[in-house]
Order: sequence, then structure tokens, then C-alpha cells
Amino acid sequence: MNDDLLRDSLTQISERVMPVDLLDRSLARSRRIGRNRALMAATATVATIALAAGAVWQLGVPGQGTVPPAQSASPSTSATVSPSVSASVSVTPSVVPSGGSVVGLSGWLYYYSYPELYRLTPAGLELVLRAPHATVSPDGLQIAYVDDAGELIVTDRDGGQARSVLSGVVGLGFEPAWSADSRRLLVARLPDGGDGPVIYGVVDVASGVFTPLAEQIQGIHPLWSADGQHVGYATGTCQLMVADADGRNARMVPVVGDPDPAVNPQRRASCDPYSLSPDGLLMAVDQAVGDEPWGDIARGLAADTVVDTRTGAEVALPVSGQIWAVLFLPNGEVLVRSTDGDTFTLTLLNPDLSIKTQIPEPPAASANPCGQSTYSCGLLAYTPN
Repeated sequence: MNDDLLRDSLTQISERVMPVDLLDRSLARSRRIGRNRALMAATATVATIALAAGAVWQLGVPGQGTVPPAQSASPSTSATVSPSVSASVSVTPSVVPSGGSVVGLSGWLYYYSYPELYRLTPAGLELVLRAPHATVSPDGLQIAYVDDAGELIVTDRDGGQARSVLSGVVGLGFEPAWSADSRRLLVARLPDGGDGPVIYGVVDVASGVFTPLAEQIQGIHPLWSADGQHVGYATGTCQLMVADADGRNARMVPVVGDPDPAVNPQRRASCDPYSLSPDGLLMAVDQAVGDEPWGDIARGLAADTVVDTRTGAEVALPVSGQIWAVLFLPNGEVLVRSTDGDTFTLTLLNPDLSIKTQIPEPPAASANPCGQSTYSCGLLAYTPN
């Protein structure tokens, strides 16, 4: 299943059900890729939906969030799932080749087209593995994803040594978020019995021990700042939130998503947080303005705006053309993907947002199998290894 089919499936689902908190703009045409996208709220109670193929998808914050790629599965809301990969508590790091994805950048670029993860090499895009809701660890040595059975799987950088770390995990809308030390993951887990809101917590990758957050956050697409002190996320009504790493002291980012026209005259909103600065003060998001559609529960790997989480103000970047992605790196640098005409450019910014390096993105990064759409082939990660 590619990204287009996934989003089309979500649209079909939205026409069949009436969840408790379905947002008003649940069916809208995407402003960038001309596809219908359905927005499901993140604060509803569990609504279990059986797809025509037999796949299960639960709307909003509660429930199972994995969409099986083009295969049948029996509907289930149970939080107890038999591990699909044998468990282990040790990882042997894979051999990391020298060099990087492209001359001018020392690290490795990862791209994602649901459900396939690619790494850019000097020879072109290399398929790493099929990994729904995949995330790459900051050190570049591990990959985490949530499989179709709700198992949290961790592999080495090449997709090998796969092992199940935790069962009953939700993927769609609640993608795993790595800690800066690449040892823990912030995940959302089904409650016992499968009914009720998901439970956010931190799982230790080595031991598999899951610790619920001291105070549960109510949102989707969690991000974890590199200083380990903050989490960012979006609500089901497309407001942006920031909280302490344990979930306490949650606060709304001003302006963005505020329904008061006096506060938010441009009607700015975002259901798609993409990246969080190391100190949690800046958030890269895919922002909707005015009547632009909000998006859907699926992860959107694009960001066109940087927002100051203290004020809600937009932060200008020294990049011309259309910005498609803004990745905040653990060392404070920022990688920006943009287009000016038909040319894709990668710009590495210093922590003060001045330009450090600017190079053309290799054509292979936006060519088949990912396709030309940056939603179909999104920039997922940039790592040193």
C-alpha cells in the first residue's frame, strides 16, 4: 500500500462511521497533492472499524492505530498480541559504512513512502525494510516501527536483528519517538481490554520495560526534544501542545489552532507536527491557513513552517522557494528540504539559523519508487551513522 492508497482508505473509513469527536473538516481536498484526506479527532472514545480487507483501525486517541498494508487481518481490540518477532535484550550494532548519502553532508538521509523505509546512498535510494510508522534513532543505529499486530519492533540500521520490544502498541497517529540517547522510545499503548484512551509511556529498548507517563497527554504525533525535557504533539482539533517529558505542565502553543478570530485572524492550524528543536522552543509543522484543509490521522512527512512554541509566531528561515521539510538535529543544526522550481535543495543551518551548507538533493531522492510528490516520498531522518 502506498501513501496515496493509505490516505484514500482513511477517507473511505470516515464516510462509514460517526466517531464521538469527528472534526468538522473530516473530508477535504489536500492543498498540495490533490487527494481527499480525512481528519479524525484525537480525543474520542474507542471506535473500531473493520476495513473491507478485514483490517482494524481505531479513530482518534483511543484504540489500535495500525493499518495493515494490503493484507487481511481479523478485527480485534485486544491489547494482548502474540509477538511476531522473537524478543531479545541485546543488539549488535551493524557495520556502518564510511561516508554518507551525498557529498557535502556527512550523515545519512532516510526517506519514507508508506510502509517502506529508504536510505539514500551514493548509488541511489536503497530499500531498508517495510516498516509501518517507522522512526530512525538519533544515532542512526536502530530503527523502530509498529507492525500490523501491534508489536513494537526494533532492528539494526539495515533492518536486521529484528526483535519485539513491546506488545499492544498503537502506530497510526502515535508513531514511536526516540529519546536523544537512542535508548528509549515514547510510545502509545492500548489499555487492558483495548477500550479507552491510549496510554502514553516510555519503553526501555534493552529491557522492554514500559513506564506510563506521570500525566497522560491528549494528542497525536508525539515528538521528543533532544534535551529530554519536552514533548510536543497536536490535538484532534489541530492545536499544538508542549509538555514536560513526563506529561506534566501541558500548555497550548499560542495562536495556532485557536478558534478565536481575534487571537488567530489567519486561522492558522496544524495537526502535523514534524520536528522539535533540542530545547523544545521551536516546532516545525505542516501549517494550514484559512480554508486550507487540516490533514488526517496519518503522519504527514512535510513541514512548511517553524513556530515559536512560546509565542506561536512564525520563524523565518534563510531559504528561498517552497519549504517541504525542516528537521531539527540533536546538535542544534537544522536540515531544510526545499524546492525552487523543479530543483530540490538541502540546506544545513547552524544553530543560529545561518546557512552552513547548501547542496542540490540527488534526483534519486524524489524519483521512483517514491514518486515526485514529497508526501509520497517524505524526508524522515538525517543521522550521523
